[in-house]
Amino acid sequence: MTGGFGRMLRKEDQRFVRGQGYYVDDVRLPGMLYGAVLRSPHPHARILAIDTLAAEAHPKVRAVITGESLAARNLAWMPTLSGDRQAVLATDKVRFQGQEVAFVVADDSYSARDALELIDVEYEPLPAVIDARHALDPGAPVIRDDLPGCTSNHIFDWESGDAARTEAVFADAEVTITQDMLYPRVHPRWRPAARWPSTTGSAAS
Repeated sequence: MTGGFGRMLRKEDQRFVRGQGYYVDDVRLPGMLYGAVLRSPHPHARILAIDTLAAEAHPKVRAVITGESLAARNLAWMPTLSGDRQAVLATDKVRFQGQEVAFVVADDSYSARDALELIDVEYEPLPAVIDARHALDPGAPVIRDDLPGCTSNHIFDWESGDAARTEAVFADAEVTITQDMLYPRVHPRWRPAARWPSTTGSAAS
C-alpha cells in the first residue's frame, strides 16, 4: 500500500499483511517472567479470605501478590484524580466487577493463568450500585467506605474554566440543549510481562 491517511504515510501495512508484525506477546527476553491478574466476579463484595497456598505451590509460580501483602509494604493504594485514591489490589472489599484481587508472577503466561484457578477467594456479596444515575439516591449502598467519614457516593467535585462567564454565555444563547451521556467502563485490563535481572533483582516492564 503506497497511499496514506492525511499527510502521514503508512509504513507498517506490508509487514502486518505478511504476518511479520511484532507485538508485546512476541517479546522474549532473558529471565523474563509473566503476570496474570485475578479479578472479582462481583460488583461489590467484602473479601473474607484469600487462600493462595495452592497457587504458590505451582512449580512455575515465582510469586503470588495480594492486597494484604501490598498493605504490609504500604503499597496497597495509589493516588488518582482530584486527590482521590484507588486500590492497586483489593484489600477489604471489591468495589467494581473485574477489580484486581491478586497478581501471579510465573515463568510463562500459561502457568500464570493456570495459577489463577488455584487461588480461592471467599466473598460476602454486598448490595451494588448498578446505575450511576442512582448512586446518590437516599439509601444507595456506599461503595467508598474506605474514605474516612464518607456516608455517600459523592467523592469529589471537579470544575474547570470561568463559571460566571460560562453561565452568561448560556443565558444569552438563543437555544440551549441538555443531554445525558453515559460513559462506558474504561478500567484497564492489561497483560503484563516483565524481566527480572539477576544482578539487580528489580523488575522492568
